[in-house]
Amino acid sequence: MLFLAVTLGFFVENQREHYIENQRARQYALFLHSDLIKDTANLSQRIEYMAFGIQQIDTLISILKSSAPETFTKEIYKLSQYSYSNPVFTANNSTMEQLKSSGSLRYFRSKTLVRYFSDYDNEIQNMKTIDDRNLYVVEDTRRFLTQFLDLKGVPAPRILPRDSLIQELPSSPVVFRLYKKDIAQFEQYANLCTLKQLDWLNRVRLMKRALNSARNLILSLKEEYHLK
Repeated sequence: MLFLAVTLGFFVENQREHYIENQRARQYALFLHSDLIKDTANLSQRIEYMAFGIQQIDTLISILKSSAPETFTKEIYKLSQYSYSNPVFTANNSTMEQLKSSGSLRYFRSKTLVRYFSDYDNEIQNMKTIDDRNLYVVEDTRRFLTQFLDLKGVPAPRILPRDSLIQELPSSPVVFRLYKKDIAQFEQYANLCTLKQLDWLNRVRLMKRALNSARNLILSLKEEYHLK
């Protein structure tokens, strides 16, 4: 009888721990799912903005390499919002970091889910590495623009839908003029724009991969924990 009582006690305790771990796993799954929904929305918006920006930068390069670029001053101001902006993606990774640092990733029993988790985490790290490595492109371009035109006349980037609701501060009318008009300046700006274009092409590629990984992880979470 004593043996049966002890065995039953171990069984009940094991079932209790199993239940608690399942509840923790589901709680983490809910938090992670919520973060991923935000991430996929932000990634999609940045991909759309940057894909359009690549085309606009291409137009800007054509103007800068034309025979009389100074006659397109207003267009240069308008298009320079894309060479100036830097729509870096920052993941909502608080849940992911907690899962990794606390060892709680073990609560996820599905090997497929854990693999998708690892894939997405790797994609985020890859994007951050590229962002940090190519930050000089942003800095060099912005430094050049401060000596080339009046930044007050460059439109604010509209990366997210809510950006259109931003109320700009009233200011005196901007006279669209270029501080320097020699051919070397236009060529230097065109080269900086080409670097920017190449950087964005690579970042869009990485963002698309991250978006695909995030969607795979979302589907796996839904299947494993019956999330809506």
